[in-house]
Amino acid sequence: MDHDWIKDKVIIVTGGASGIGEAIAKLTASKGAKVVIADINDEKGESTVAAIEKADGFAKYIATDVTDAAAISDLVAQARRLGQIKFLVNSAGLQTYGTVESTSEVTWDKTMNINLKSMYLVAHEVVPEILKHGGGAIVNISSVQAIRSQKNVLAYATSKAGAVALTRCMGLDYAEKGIQVNCICPGSVDTPLLRYGASQHGETEAVLKEWGSHHPIGRIGTPEEIAQVALFLMSPASAFMVGQAIVADGGLGSVIL
Repeated sequence: MDHDWIKDKVIIVTGGASGIGEAIAKLTASKGAKVVIADINDEKGESTVAAIEKADGFAKYIATDVTDAAAISDLVAQARRLGQIKFLVNSAGLQTYGTVESTSEVTWDKTMNINLKSMYLVAHEVVPEILKHGGGAIVNISSVQAIRSQKNVLAYATSKAGAVALTRCMGLDYAEKGIQVNCICPGSVDTPLLRYGASQHGETEAVLKEWGSHHPIGRIGTPEEIAQVALFLMSPASAFMVGQAIVADGGLGSVIL
């Protein structure tokens, strides 16, 4: 596929220092995009930039609390200096556990702020930039748990379901204005977030192997596989898709347990 549509265009990737966000940052940079990584992990953010630059790509790390409107405004101002902001990937997130009884208000608010409110806050600043330059695309990273859930993940699953609704509304609001807005609902993907979750259930590698066996494909996914879906959703090839939640889960959501 010709990637002139992304070459020299600015893409902001929140949570781009690791996991799915990192994979998307590296893939889009390899296609010629100017990648802005927004994260709070300075060490990992800078190492991801170094890896992209080593591969002859362009990337800039900007330390950003995506729950802070002022920090996001500064992020966009810095990104604007690099060229036309045409793409946004909202990948920042955290995993939390608990039922309606055991989830504290602090945990609930933190989960909603990082997993859901941040998408609104960043898009609120970025959408005018994308419109200014004739359109582009936004990809939100949700989860298969927005559609099919498990026990003890009340706040997390609720926040990810909210991301699907947010995507649908944004997709409808901006379809005629040239912004493609869709989201991805990954299954289990080998990221630091998933490894943290696995560590809470036993020996990490053994748990990951067990979780992989629940997927009809027989394994958990890789960040690079999700990055390919994101690239497609940003491309002209997906122009007829509006506000969709694309499930990339190795068949996990189709299983009756």
